[in-house]
Amino acid sequence: MKNCRTILLILISSACIISAVDAQEQASTTDPSLESKLDQLMTSVYCHCGCVRETIKHCVCGVAQEIETDFRNRLIGGGTVEQIRIDYLARWGTQFSALMPAKGFNIVAYTMPAIIIVLIGVIVFLVLRSNRRASLATASVSTELERSASTDRHEQIEEELERYKQQR
Repeated sequence: MKNCRTILLILISSACIISAVDAQEQASTTDPSLESKLDQLMTSVYCHCGCVRETIKHCVCGVAQEIETDFRNRLIGGGTVEQIRIDYLARWGTQFSALMPAKGFNIVAYTMPAIIIVLIGVIVFLVLRSNRRASLATASVSTELERSASTDRHEQIEEELERYKQQR
């Protein structure tokens, strides 16, 4: 009789645990905003496990899985992405932030690609303009040469015609 009660208690507690886990899993999978928040959180911080410098989303160690579970539970509990991120970085340090803050020297890193693209555009524009001017100058010189050559040729033909007339 005592064994039956123990087995019954174990079965009931197992059923409760399984239903609680299933309910939590369904809540997390049915809420797309929770998954997007979790994804945003997991890509914004590095795993502190020490194996490879990967974001929590990409790290495959057990520590990353524990952190993901903790993040998921805190999001379900009503925590915000920013607050959870701040707490994580306060505990493990800012070196685990995967996002570069836009302050100090980091501003240079944010603006350099745009500056480089503008400089390349200006250089290409100046080279094309210089080539166009050179081709226009060459075209005008060749046109002048053709005119003078045709004028010279015309005069030469006129002279030969006059000589021919005088000989006859």
